[in-house]
Amino acid sequence: MPIISSLLDVDFYKFTMGQLVWKKYPDVPVKYSLVNRTKEARLADWIDQSELLRELEHVRTVRLNKTESHYLRGTNEYGERMFCEPYLQFLEGLQLPPFQLEVADGNFRMEFFGKWSEAIYWETIALSILNEMYYRAQMQRLSEFGKDVIRATGVLRLNQKFDLLKNRPDITFCDFGTRRRFSLAWQDYVVGNAFRELPKQFLGTSNTYLA
Repeated sequence: MPIISSLLDVDFYKFTMGQLVWKKYPDVPVKYSLVNRTKEARLADWIDQSELLRELEHVRTVRLNKTESHYLRGTNEYGERMFCEPYLQFLEGLQLPPFQLEVADGNFRMEFFGKWSEAIYWETIALSILNEMYYRAQMQRLSEFGKDVIRATGVLRLNQKFDLLKNRPDITFCDFGTRRRFSLAWQDYVVGNAFRELPKQFLGTSNTYLA
């Protein structure tokens, strides 16, 4: 199953920013580039370039479906719709623009270019794909038992954090981890359990798809 199967699998702010850009600067040419700040983390040594290429190309085939469009149409704040109808129609026909993918010094050089109104959505999508593929590669090195230990450790640490937060009911928080996540499945697990375990403290997630 592809890592990104919905254009809603981004932080919500991409749509509020996207509408502003679409209204005021739709045809301005832009380029987004990946910068790996941790040089010693040679991502291309872990991630197969051809698999990464397939994941990125797949995203260019993804379109909003009617259910997803309906969700955005129903997003209201301050008594009125957040997104105007022409912008939503633009999103329904959106195809993410082209990209370039190269390897240099053990790291990927990824560039996304095109009209600002279209290229803006690559930001969190590209990072989500890269992160999940890196962690998948790490997990593939382990035995089945080793994978079970990693999952169990993750659940234990999550429970410990929930216990700390339960002792501080004055703290409220939201999930903003889409671009750094271990996987969509794990983010979904964390968000769902935060909602159930801390209903008065957990405010929600920035991930539109999970919301």
